[in-house]
Amino acid sequence: MAAILTASAVPAFAATVLTYGEPGPNRGSRAKATEWFAQEVDKRSGGDLKIDIIWGGALFKANASRQSVATGVADMGTIIADYFPKEMVSYSLTNLPFKNQDPWVGLKASFDHMKSTDITRNLAKQNLAFVTSYTVSDVILMCKGDAVRSLADIKGKKIRGVGVYGKIFGDLGANLVGMSIYKAYQGLDNGLIDCSQGYKSSSKALKHHEVADSLTQLYWGIYTGLGMFINKDALARLTPSQRKVLDEVGADFIDHLGRDVMNNDNAAIKAMAAGINGRKIDIFSLPSADSEKLISAGEPYIAKWAKNASKVGLKGKELVANYRALLTKYSKERDDKGYPWFR
Repeated sequence: MAAILTASAVPAFAATVLTYGEPGPNRGSRAKATEWFAQEVDKRSGGDLKIDIIWGGALFKANASRQSVATGVADMGTIIADYFPKEMVSYSLTNLPFKNQDPWVGLKASFDHMKSTDITRNLAKQNLAFVTSYTVSDVILMCKGDAVRSLADIKGKKIRGVGVYGKIFGDLGANLVGMSIYKAYQGLDNGLIDCSQGYKSSSKALKHHEVADSLTQLYWGIYTGLGMFINKDALARLTPSQRKVLDEVGADFIDHLGRDVMNNDNAAIKAMAAGINGRKIDIFSLPSADSEKLISAGEPYIAKWAKNASKVGLKGKELVANYRALLTKYSKERDDKGYPWFR
């Protein structure tokens, strides 16, 4: 009897569960990567730490993600820097059109940048902490009607553009339309926009190929300014071992996602060119001279970012220089050693 009482008095094991708000749907390579992250946290913690992903903007929309995670609407969530140009200026650096089209290189550089002391301190003031980065790969244009074959074709088109990329489309004569990527399907379908700034596998996951006629590869920068963040109070409530697991999975996520994005991007291009459910789209590549013009057009915006960062207490020019150095570092590592999953 005593043995029974003793056993029944032992409290049941209760895992810590973190709610995760995701504005996007549960499909595509990024969604699968998010599920991998949650599964790895569960596995490596021995079930002690779990992540409950709430999909499709049920907890908050993309344009409310920063304040929602900061105030505890969710413990964690995906934040897209371009929706918060002032508050997330530290992260928006990684969305600028630097001369890099390699997702893995961009992810590694972005991760190191966001884990730096100055950025960590800046985020802490907003009750946020960085966990890891996503990438939606290099920027493309999905268009309905006339395709974009050169920079001259951009003039006069109604384009959904985001961040500096969108501003440069505007500089080239496009009529910019403010719209979430999650609304681009309807925008293309009803003619509100002619083209949408997109990303290969992400655009396929969002089914933009169903309403677009062409895809233009721009060979212009990589988009890594969206990532996983955690409410600083929620992070403080975790045990040291739970925090260690979160940190380790966040670091390993970079290699996992980098490999998957490259594989899925290649598969997406092939699938859309071959035809999905009988619908093919035309694939175009911008001439290299035009791509170089786009990269050059981004330099004034990079300089402007440095000035704006300095206004909020960050060392703007130093951060730009450090980020360029990180891109060079990981490009060299790839060239010398190959990608981690091939070593």
